[in-house]
Amino acid sequence: MARNVKGSKRGWGYDPTTNTLDLYVDGVRISKQAGDSPIDLYADSTTALFDVGTRLAVDDRVFRYCLAGEALNRMQATGNNDQWSLTNEEPNQSAAVGATDFQVVNTTATKDLYKGGWAAIFTNRLQLRRILKNDASDGTDTKIYIDGGLEAAIVADSTWVTGYKNIYADCRHAPSQWNTIVAVPVCTVASGSYFWGQTWGPCYMRAISTVPGATAFDREVYFGGEGDAYGHLQAEADTAGGYQRAGQLIPLTASGSGDQFFMLQLAP
Repeated sequence: MARNVKGSKRGWGYDPTTNTLDLYVDGVRISKQAGDSPIDLYADSTTALFDVGTRLAVDDRVFRYCLAGEALNRMQATGNNDQWSLTNEEPNQSAAVGATDFQVVNTTATKDLYKGGWAAIFTNRLQLRRILKNDASDGTDTKIYIDGGLEAAIVADSTWVTGYKNIYADCRHAPSQWNTIVAVPVCTVASGSYFWGQTWGPCYMRAISTVPGATAFDREVYFGGEGDAYGHLQAEADTAGGYQRAGQLIPLTASGSGDQFFMLQLAP
């Protein structure tokens, strides 16, 4: 690192995981940029500045780049709203062992709509592949490109395939009893906009009814309602333990005096 006239150490560090250049002064990161786009955690965007699902580590927190399927409230958890939208049937064309692309029945797919998604291929032993990209539908089928060759062939009209979007590509405050939380927006997000959703690290959310930590040994936090916080004891009493775990409380609490500051633990 180069030294300035006051002796401070300054330099840029490249993080290949997030494709970022980080500016450090005396070992402290003071600026972050990815590609040609400055990163603003607290603002949404009507255009995609990064690939959906891009991972970003900032201080003690981790974020993923998300797309909102509806208007989202800040600090209210959001879930994956996709249900095998790519395909859930037998393809009408075969694909050989070693193939890294194949066609599925989909009449409406636009180019790269399923980039970063997943395909479950029900050959003799199940295969799961990441979707790297897809072509636009020809009105009947769409071709998808996967991250590794097939170990067993797809047989037309026989091998079942189920395909999903990127889990961060349709985020909504849907009822938590039917979907899985994937991120917590740290800003207000307009429907159809892109945003950085927090997936790990210190977080704060509104509590439902009893505040977590107000009872002894009530340290775990769960997602309840439409993405707000439940304490462990309340979540267990309401659903026999069926709510999705969010993390655990960070600060000291006492009887009748809980808190909502917790360590979010979704995707590190």
